[in-house]
Amino acid sequence: MKSTLDTLVQETSRLLGSGQANEALNRYALWLQTEQAHPLGHFVWFNYGSLLQSESLTERAMDAYRACLKLVPGFPPALINLGLCFEALKSFEQALSCWGELTQDEIPTHSELREYFLSALNHSARLLEDLDRLDEATQCLERSLEVDHQQTDVVHHWVHVQQKACQWPVYRALQRVRPNQMLLATSPLPMLAISDDPSLLLLNAREFVRRKWGIEGKQVSKGKRVEQRIRIGYVSGDFCTHAVGVLLPEVIQAHDRMGFEVYAYDYSREDGSSLRRQLLACFDQVRSIHGLSDEAAADLIAQDDVDVLIDLQGISFGARPRIAACRPARTQGAWLGFIGTTGMPWIDFVVTDRYALPSELELYFTESPLHVAGSFLPLALKRQNAVAPMSREASGFPNDRLILAALGNVYKITPMMFAAWMRLLQQFPSTLLWLIDDNPTATANLRRAADQHGINPSRLLFTARESYPVYLRRLEHAELFLDSFPYNCGATARDVVSCGVPLVSLSGRSMVSRMGGSILASIGLDELIAHSIQEYESIAVRLLSDPLAREDVRRRLMLAIDRSSIAIEDFVRSLESGYRKFLQESESQRA
Repeated sequence: MKSTLDTLVQETSRLLGSGQANEALNRYALWLQTEQAHPLGHFVWFNYGSLLQSESLTERAMDAYRACLKLVPGFPPALINLGLCFEALKSFEQALSCWGELTQDEIPTHSELREYFLSALNHSARLLEDLDRLDEATQCLERSLEVDHQQTDVVHHWVHVQQKACQWPVYRALQRVRPNQMLLATSPLPMLAISDDPSLLLLNAREFVRRKWGIEGKQVSKGKRVEQRIRIGYVSGDFCTHAVGVLLPEVIQAHDRMGFEVYAYDYSREDGSSLRRQLLACFDQVRSIHGLSDEAAADLIAQDDVDVLIDLQGISFGARPRIAACRPARTQGAWLGFIGTTGMPWIDFVVTDRYALPSELELYFTESPLHVAGSFLPLALKRQNAVAPMSREASGFPNDRLILAALGNVYKITPMMFAAWMRLLQQFPSTLLWLIDDNPTATANLRRAADQHGINPSRLLFTARESYPVYLRRLEHAELFLDSFPYNCGATARDVVSCGVPLVSLSGRSMVSRMGGSILASIGLDELIAHSIQEYESIAVRLLSDPLAREDVRRRLMLAIDRSSIAIEDFVRSLESGYRKFLQESESQRA
């Protein structure tokens, strides 16, 4: 019997190595039919299931895993993978049940079983976070860290879950994990919401890139340019209802087609939105890279002879930095998806502006700056809305209250900013604070925090996320928008000014903490930019105390909206000029 199993392993390995997955599946099926009594049959059923799963034959894979588990109940690898199959089919409770079978008992003493125990806990935590069950996710992560506190990825996952839950302080000692270890493990996107120290952000990004991807990737060869038009490639997983997707359409439309050809390299989720359809229609060519490896995607970009590649995700969640690491384009930049230095040596430039990234902060970036006209956040403020204007009552706002909006992602809320908002509510009893009802844990924690500040929790108005046009109509009723810090709002801040709502923003020393200021400076409203928490509150107090001052800001915002179509043209011309500059520098270096 042993020889037949050895032969099966050798044959299937050879077939898979030559890309013959279907033939390998046939060999597995034949062996399982003829060797039903083999004592290691459960291993073959597991390998068969794994191959079916890799070929996206999910339901057949599940049958194979069940056959494996019938032979050896509780076989850990099969339970892990069966859970992943259930997750792929959106049967989330069944997925959690599979992993729960591995974690219901005491911690295993055998090292291999401990690894499966940890894997089950970590998969459970990831899925529970996706389901907004953050308390349960936290419990799984903490249990995992009790077993092995050196899991860097689990520590940074725990940190970000605490941010999303508004569980403060975020850095607090666990049984075996010190706050210093949490700081060192924090990934770059959550770090943007923790500190505006540019040196810390640089070191954090650089270390993250080294740990995750290394410093060098394979090089894709590039020939000499032959096209007259410059070919731009935008690569992203956010060509959908996302901040990046909201900001891009007018820019892509405004590219000069006499001088540029514009490609999209898309691995975004298909959300079925009109925004996604409209955005993709703006490109000259759209390449789906969903099913391609990073190396294959880079080869496609090189075959398309892209001159300028723009990574629209950087090192944020869901990014694919290995594509740009292959250097498939002649020059490569980063923009929008990650507002800070990426620390990636294969990124030549970052699209920014002189307010967001002043000269004294450039040394904290591994990229050279490409300064655009106005704000680096494209300000196409004059937009059509298919939804008719909504009354305050229809929007859910009482007529006798002033609405202070703070609609950034809740993980951006810090104790310092929340305390400032509570002081404003204390000083102005007729105000309500409008927040996103992002997840039940954060909502409960924010209400509890308001109560601790002496504010009735009912003055916090939470609303669920809604369609983009409806959200804009409701936003028109806000008296003020209170920006977050150190992670300012970006696309949301643009929405705020496009609705004519005064934006109060605090600027710090990081690029992401200067986004709101970048928008305000570009439209001549510098007086709404604060440089300390005291100044931030003073600006808000002045506007809340003086309806005429608020009306004057709204009037100036309306003028900015009227001029925004011209501003977009200037923005895109300066962006294209920067692309030409970096392409010329790249060509000179190759000569």
